[in-house]
Amino acid sequence: MENLCKTSGRNESGAGKQILLGIGILIACVLLAAGYFLFARPALLKLRYKLEYEDVMLHQAEESNLDPALVASVIFCESGYDKNAKSPVGARGLMQLMPATAQEVAGWLELAGYSESMLTDPEVNIRLGCRYLAYLIEEMGSVRAAVCAYNAGPGKTRSWIREYGEDKEGGPLYIPYPETEKYVKKVLSTCRVYRNLYPELTAAPTAE
Repeated sequence: MENLCKTSGRNESGAGKQILLGIGILIACVLLAAGYFLFARPALLKLRYKLEYEDVMLHQAEESNLDPALVASVIFCESGYDKNAKSPVGARGLMQLMPATAQEVAGWLELAGYSESMLTDPEVNIRLGCRYLAYLIEEMGSVRAAVCAYNAGPGKTRSWIREYGEDKEGGPLYIPYPETEKYVKKVLSTCRVYRNLYPELTAAPTAE
């Protein structure tokens, strides 16, 4: 009987140690997960969602009364921050401006000596792109509709709103172009990512 009690005591002691070990492992896992989400994950996300030309972007966003995170998102989605990017249809630079559109906006801004070759200059491209985006927001009445128009054009966006109605965010209730529908979702979701990753991108108008 005495041996049985000793064996039982040893078993209980071993089980207790295993429980404590399990709790310790669980706590370590929780701390590792917390460290990942607090430090490693944001760092990894910043590798993907990079931020360049920050000073120019913040200045031009302020000049045009835009949310800097929205501008960062448009640049990311349009060119991936490649200042020399050129689309198959001829859109150029960071914010992928069509030459005719850029020429018109340069006229609004009375940009002396402007030429198409300047669209690879980050400062010029962001200035023109911000002014055009601000114009679209004012013209279309909402950020969502403006982002749609940035991709598909104001005429098509208006026609979709007339034909299919307006959603609660002010954009077309239905976007028949899959590319444009995907683009709008990507820009607005990426805008939220930039806002969360980079506190310095203090928002003006909310891009949602």
